[in-house]
Amino acid sequence: MSLNLEVRSYRGGGRHRHGFTQVLFPLRGSMQVDIEGSTGVVSSNRLAVIPEQHVHDFVPSRDCNLLVIDVDAAALGSDQIPAILHTGGAPFITMEAWLWRLFTFLGSELASDARHARRIGPLALAGLQLMRTLPACVSEAAQTRRVREAARKLTEIGEPARLADVARGAGLGQSRFHELFRATHGKSPKQFRLDKLLDRAVDRLINSREPVSDIAYAIGYANVPSFNRVFKQRFGVTPTEFRSLGPSAARPPEA
Repeated sequence: MSLNLEVRSYRGGGRHRHGFTQVLFPLRGSMQVDIEGSTGVVSSNRLAVIPEQHVHDFVPSRDCNLLVIDVDAAALGSDQIPAILHTGGAPFITMEAWLWRLFTFLGSELASDARHARRIGPLALAGLQLMRTLPACVSEAAQTRRVREAARKLTEIGEPARLADVARGAGLGQSRFHELFRATHGKSPKQFRLDKLLDRAVDRLINSREPVSDIAYAIGYANVPSFNRVFKQRFGVTPTEFRSLGPSAARPPEA
């Protein structure tokens, strides 16, 4: 079969490679992935593409749950291979919100019954192919572009902008702004900002030795207990516990 789809939960890493291309879609939690020295965090609507025979390792959060698609490119026709699977492409890709919702739906279908894998395989392949064609065939409405610009403002570090002011800056009423924002990003403005800030915190926990308190203050929290509480609600562990799952703890010693 050219595609194999599974929903998997991970508890630890270990450097390895395999003879097929693998695509990781986050359904819950997050995962730090290292693909031959290129490191990124898979979380929210950000996926990872691991090319065939590329050595990789990963560090999952405790609640990490992924839709995993293994692709045997040799079994696909050359015109069927999605552009994002070509060697040399970006290993970490941010999906359009509606496309991310499609794969989230496929993941929930698969989680309910693994026998659905064969039925939804063609739809998953079509979704991967759309990641190539989407920029060329879809032009965003002016309102949607303004909502995307507003989303960037919401993720700026510092005193959070008032949503009423952000909506006004986008030239929209609050109700319309919330409606378009949820349609574009799949979540409310408040949840979007929180997810992005926590993604930054995850990156700093993994890639630095900064104290948890410094990270909390850096992303805008006034006190550490508040940051710890929100982080645990999202990932199921405290920031300190998450850091203990880092590469040095999860990676077995090399022979």
